[in-house]
Amino acid sequence: MEFNKMIKEICDKNNIKCTFLSKNWVIKLEKDDMTRYITGNKFDLNGHALGNIMDDKYAFYEVMKDENIDIIEHKILYKNDNKNEYAKDCNSYEVALNYFYKNNCNIVLKSNCGACGNEVFHITDEKSLYETLDNLFINNFSISMCPFYKIKNEYRVIILDDEIKLIYGKINPKVIGDGFSTLKELLIKFNYSYYNNKAIKNENYIPSKGEEINYDFRFNLSQGSKIFLDIKEDIKKEITELTKKVTKTTGIRFSSIDIVELYDSSILVMEANSGVTINKACNFIDDGYDIAYKIYEQAIQKMFWRDYER
Repeated sequence: MEFNKMIKEICDKNNIKCTFLSKNWVIKLEKDDMTRYITGNKFDLNGHALGNIMDDKYAFYEVMKDENIDIIEHKILYKNDNKNEYAKDCNSYEVALNYFYKNNCNIVLKSNCGACGNEVFHITDEKSLYETLDNLFINNFSISMCPFYKIKNEYRVIILDDEIKLIYGKINPKVIGDGFSTLKELLIKFNYSYYNNKAIKNENYIPSKGEEINYDFRFNLSQGSKIFLDIKEDIKKEITELTKKVTKTTGIRFSSIDIVELYDSSILVMEANSGVTINKACNFIDDGYDIAYKIYEQAIQKMFWRDYER
C-alpha cells in the first residue's frame, strides 16, 4: 500500500493541491488560503514540541510519569564524553552496568529516538552490554534503558482527536515445534511474506515436539510480527481508557500509541508515535486500504479546519 499515492488520491478527492518536495519526504497541501504539511508520516496536527516529546522515548516516559500514567520505564544514557550539565549522572557505562544489575541482568537497550524496532536489543550478560553500548553510540546521541518486561501482547491504537480509529494486536515471532519441521519452515508458516526469503539464524534446527521458540522478542511488523483483531472486550476497554488518558493529558491529536499487556495482566503504555503508519498493518486486514484511506482522509480534513471549527 503506497502512502504517497493514497495521500494524492485523498487530496484530489477533497480539492486540495498536493505537491511532493524534498525527494517526496515533504508533502505540501494547499486549499483556499491555507498551507499544511506532511513530513514522512507526520501530519500537521500535533504541536512541534509535543511531536519532539513523542519522538524521544525518555522524554515521553517522563511526561507520562508526571501525569501518573502507567508506562514502561525508560532511563536515558549519554556518551561518556558528554559533559553537559543535563548529562550529569547518566553519561557513563558504569550507570548502565548498575542499571543492568539492578534489573537482575535482564534489560533492553535501544536508540532513544529510534523506530520500527530498529536498534533494540535484549541484554542478559555484561559482554553484550558493553558491545551493544559501543555499537549504539556510533550513530546515536542518546540511548534508552528499560527493564525486560514479560509481554504477552502488544497493541497499536490509532487515535484522532480523542476518537479511537483502529486497534489491533501484534504477535511477535514465536513458534512451537512439531518434531520434524525446521525452524525456518515453522517461521515461514508463521509469517510467509516476511520469512520466506529471509536468512534465519539456526534455520535448519528442528525443534522437538512442543518446544516453544521465541524467535524475536520485538512486536514490530517490520521485524516479522503479525497482527490480530480479535481482542477481548475487557482488554479493549482498558486499552481505550488508557489511550484516551494519554491524549487528554498531553493534547495529542493524531498518533499511534503502543500499549502492552504483561503476563501478570498489567496494561502499560509503551510509547507514542508522532508519525502514523497504518498502511503496513492494513495489508493484513480485510478492507485495509479503505480503513487506512478513511483515517488519513479525516486527518487531512482536520488539518484544514479553522481553530473555531474544532
